[in-house]
Amino acid sequence: MIIDIVKTAKEMKVNLPDLITRPVGRVMYAVTAEKLGIITISETVILNFNGIKVMDSSFIDEYLVKLIIDSRINDFYIKLKNISNISEINIDSVFTSYSNYNKSRIAVAREEIGSNSRFYIGSITEQERDIINYLRTNSSVSIDDMSRFTGVEVNELKLILEQLSFLRLVKRYNGEFTAV
Repeated sequence: MIIDIVKTAKEMKVNLPDLITRPVGRVMYAVTAEKLGIITISETVILNFNGIKVMDSSFIDEYLVKLIIDSRINDFYIKLKNISNISEINIDSVFTSYSNYNKSRIAVAREEIGSNSRFYIGSITEQERDIINYLRTNSSVSIDDMSRFTGVEVNELKLILEQLSFLRLVKRYNGEFTAV
């Protein structure tokens, strides 16, 4: 499913091109959550931000963070598309604050490489980054193949992949993993 954020915002009569304030985030979240009622398990939802220049931290907290938490509970994945550089910085800042306050990491996949030279936003270890990049290159890979490539023992690799799955950055299907 692809959700056009500009179209959704216009339906809600939100002033564009910026998405700011908690009330706007709450309204946009409610509308998006309703749309997500029809998705299937493990589906990837692409949030297309084409035309949005700035998202402030309040909007991100009320909209994006809540959607990511929902994705963990309801088993779907989120991928961002067409994120502006300033929005990327703001998202990363909100995720860092969230992680520090809640003692739990949060991240989101991206459709295209960002200004941070990564296909995700959030705090990821170098080892996790290497695994995500490997999965993006190789589509679907078994744990044994990944272990041979990375040099990480299978049991440790399973733990890393479980964490990446919890963060909604990798999908698991029939014992194999893919990047979101």
